[in-house]
Amino acid sequence: MIGMINRSALHKALGIPSRYDILLVLALGKPREEAIIETVGQDGNTSGWWDDEGVRHVPKRPLDDIIVAYY
Repeated sequence: MIGMINRSALHKALGIPSRYDILLVLALGKPREEAIIETVGQDGNTSGWWDDEGVRHVPKRPLDDIIVAYY
């Protein structure tokens, strides 16, 4: 699901009447590339990269770093 979208452009491109609110977009299909999810390194860089074999590497922060729970 994708929530960060240009809703007005999507309304126009797909001819969706303005009386409808676009809440989320669901991306369906077969991936065009192989991706490997990795933990972000010590430098904190979250930029993805492709290796020599065309495999995409996508750094992600661990859940413990982004979820804060107070009890």
